[in-house]
Amino acid sequence: MMKKDTNTNSNMSAIDVHGAQKKVSLFSCGTVVATPAVMAHFSENNIEIEPYLIQRHLQSDWGDVSPEDAIANDFAVENGLRILSAYVAANRRFWVITEADRSATTFLFPEEY
Repeated sequence: MMKKDTNTNSNMSAIDVHGAQKKVSLFSCGTVVATPAVMAHFSENNIEIEPYLIQRHLQSDWGDVSPEDAIANDFAVENGLRILSAYVAANRRFWVITEADRSATTFLFPEEY
């Protein structure tokens, strides 16, 4: 379920992830947000954010990243650095980035970075 949080930046939407932290995760995701473009794409294509976050990103399935980036993500989990996963949904590549301080995880398209 995606819901708008009026306490966040007006260009982002907070995501209610239904207890994402209850499942054993390798790291905290903090506040989960998505850009308006990602929210629209997911909504238009009936795509749920939760599987990408809970079943993949938080479980170290980094998606479509290079082997070097996967190793860097594994190192980042252990050392408190930024984590980036890349996935494709409905023919659009998107990124999931968790900040180094684990305060936030953002869903965005690469061109929005």
